[in-house]
Amino acid sequence: MELRTDRVGLLLDQLETSVEFSRTRLRGLTDDEYFWEPAPGNSWTVRRRLDGDVDVYGKGDWIADFSPHEPVPPPVTSIAWRVAHLIACFTLRWDWTFGDRRMLFDDLEIPHTADDAQKVLWEIVDRWKEDVDRLTEGQLDTVGFSQFPAGLDPTVPFIAIVWWLNRELVHHCAEISLLRDLYRENVK
Repeated sequence: MELRTDRVGLLLDQLETSVEFSRTRLRGLTDDEYFWEPAPGNSWTVRRRLDGDVDVYGKGDWIADFSPHEPVPPPVTSIAWRVAHLIACFTLRWDWTFGDRRMLFDDLEIPHTADDAQKVLWEIVDRWKEDVDRLTEGQLDTVGFSQFPAGLDPTVPFIAIVWWLNRELVHHCAEISLLRDLYRENVK
């Protein structure tokens, strides 16, 4: 693989190699692993919607736990929650950069199987990479090129958002890999 040396090329190469590693680590993920709560009763996860649910996001029958102010200490999360979070990050940032600029957390369909979640995640990451790769240097340096209202997007150059999403993918896929290891060793 020949690495690019331009600014966005380096970031996209980093994203691509991180995706390749993560796809390998997620291969064979089961629904039992996907929904496993490492801290039963004290984990954030993806679950069926119940009447009166608060501090959740997603439309339809499946939601992901959420709080506008992260609890201290932060909750332990399931693989399902981590994947849903990544889908939200990439989908909402894509929409507010390249789409209609109107999607919010409650507009997201939350996948409820390990296979569907991976399919959705890799599709939105691929779409993100393709559209980011088409940007000009001026667009990459434009403050507020992405207008996603629930982040720093309107206040930083767009290339910082590209960097941030790479960091999110690396961070959460590493945690997902560890959760798979813990599941394998603790749930028999």
